Amino acid sequence: MMKKTTLALLNAIVLLQIISPMTATAQSTPGTGSTAYRFDEVVVTATRGEKSLDEVTADVEILSAQDIKAAPTSNIDDMLRRFSGVEMTRSSDMTVTFPMSTSIRGVSGANRVLYMVDGMPINSALTGFVIPGIIQPETIERIEVVKGAFSALYGSNAMGGVINIITKKRTMEGRSEMPYISAGSDGFREAGIRLEAKKDRLSGSINAGYRSIRNHYRTDRRVKYSYNPFSGGFTTRETDTVNAVFRDRRFAGRLDYQVSDRTTLMLSGGYTESDTGMGRTTHLPRERDRNMNRTLYYLNLTAQTLLFDELELETRLYTNYDRTETDDENMVEHQGFFGSRYSYEYGDQDYWGRDTGLQLKAATPLSCTSFLTAGIDLNFKEAYWKNRGSDGRVIDRTMDEDMTTQALYLQHEIELFERLTVTLGGRFDANSESESSFSPKMGILYRLNDRIQIRGSIGRAFRAPTLTELHQPTWQMIPGVPFMSNPDLDPEVIWSYDLGISVKIHKNASFKLTAFYTDAEDLITAVITNGVMRYENVNKIETDGFEVGLEVSPVSWLKGYANYTYTHAVDKEQGRLGDTPLHRVNAGVQTVHRIAPRAVLTTALDVRFTDSMFYQDRMTKNLLEMDAFTIADLTVQLDLFDRLNIKAVVTNLTDEEYEQHNADAGPERAYWVKCSCKF
Repeated sequence: MMKKTTLALLNAIVLLQIISPMTATAQSTPGTGSTAYRFDEVVVTATRGEKSLDEVTADVEILSAQDIKAAPTSNIDDMLRRFSGVEMTRSSDMTVTFPMSTSIRGVSGANRVLYMVDGMPINSALTGFVIPGIIQPETIERIEVVKGAFSALYGSNAMGGVINIITKKRTMEGRSEMPYISAGSDGFREAGIRLEAKKDRLSGSINAGYRSIRNHYRTDRRVKYSYNPFSGGFTTRETDTVNAVFRDRRFAGRLDYQVSDRTTLMLSGGYTESDTGMGRTTHLPRERDRNMNRTLYYLNLTAQTLLFDELELETRLYTNYDRTETDDENMVEHQGFFGSRYSYEYGDQDYWGRDTGLQLKAATPLSCTSFLTAGIDLNFKEAYWKNRGSDGRVIDRTMDEDMTTQALYLQHEIELFERLTVTLGGRFDANSESESSFSPKMGILYRLNDRIQIRGSIGRAFRAPTLTELHQPTWQMIPGVPFMSNPDLDPEVIWSYDLGISVKIHKNASFKLTAFYTDAEDLITAVITNGVMRYENVNKIETDGFEVGLEVSPVSWLKGYANYTYTHAVDKEQGRLGDTPLHRVNAGVQTVHRIAPRAVLTTALDVRFTDSMFYQDRMTKNLLEMDAFTIADLTVQLDLFDRLNIKAVVTNLTDEEYEQHNADAGPERAYWVKCSCKF
């Protein structure tokens, strides 16, 4: 498959070479502030430093401020669905109750993509998972998505790629206040305010908000599993959604200080508290509510300076923390003459993780055609987990563990001649809890002419086992099955290859085509053996496919996008992975009309198609088949007097009935209206 895709890509390059030259000057779309292509935009994630998008060898896509404003979502993960090769899966519509899975080019899982805020990692130190609710859309300036293995710069978790959320920086003198309020179906309510100010060299912003909803699943159907201890079998049945109330309180801020023309300081952070109803217990004689309370925060201090007009220095000190407390049914093991037996009692779980790090980076040109970046990353993770019964006694044992990582990386960008740039890099990570890893990477950028660029890369990435995978106490993820950690796990390893072409077809149109291939070994998965679930290094996955995308703006008031992804993922021992769709299509159109001198109406329709999927349920051992589905979201916005914004959104416009991974029913049609005013 990879050979055929690469041959097709080379044929496309030859075809594009004989197309008559066209104007390649970027042109803004009035009323949107964006262009059909963004090759001249500055990105930071691909090289850990500012570079023009048309100068980096990595495959990078950007979600602009205008795209974010028009997105029909209140969480950052849904904003990413429009990208080719990116798949998001979570069981809840308003928040994340179970691990959110992010897949980039078939590299799927809840912790195989690195998430960052302003360059600071926010993956949980406990599990490696990401809770996207901590990021408020009102604080985001843009989102950069770097696809492919990127441990050569960022270390563990960057197996599928890196997602960097860039927050807004106040650039205008003065101050402004922007209160906002939202209301919608399922009792959804939201209120908040954003404050910004700048005076001379100091600028800052504060964002505070509150959200609540009666049913965070936005569907009245839930899948419930039952376990028969005598037969050892499982059955599934649908039940009504109960106890699904969600509330959260979110705060975020950013402070920038221009010490001099060469030195800047930035302090940013966020804090979130949430309360979530998780339904009812399954095995207790009397049903009880299952509740989850979460606390999360992150803090980032960054200093940048320029020495001798050429040497760029950066120091970053950061920490992030997530804590979860639940009221739930716990599985209790009893040792007997004939072995272990298990019972259930109402109790609680308390677990948290803290990730603290120091990053030092230096970058300088070695010549007019050579640029070197070097850095040291020091990291300390600590984690805690305790399960208790109703009488307060500890079930199994208490986990109180930590992990340290020291890493050194180098990256050399070389312009071999005017049209060819090569990037060579590597990183060595020494981890206290698992084997050390070396992650090399090479990328090329060839400018065929002023309109066509060819990119390719090859790299190795890894993911170190998390503290939960290594040390968590026995608990249950599947009702009736004890879930155990494994202190003997090895790091996951992946090799990633891609070759792509970017074309400025016209001044208002761009085209991309990329073929990719990945080969992963020792992937950690939860295996059930003799009625016990345990983490093991067992999976060997091979993925190949391609992405094709088009962005156009034929007239000043209209722009659109469409992309298609083919992903063929195979377990080398069991065959094709059914939870990775073969075909996925995203498309959207946006119109902007000035309906009055100081009134602008914006409409956006986003549609995504996901091919049919299947997988073998670990509980019932049945092969579950999920039909293909198409979801359409509609957004209508009215901007008045450059101050007042009214935004109306309808998600799942056609009220499509569909199932997501794990056979959870997808959210039904929902709507909400948001009003914000800038003073």
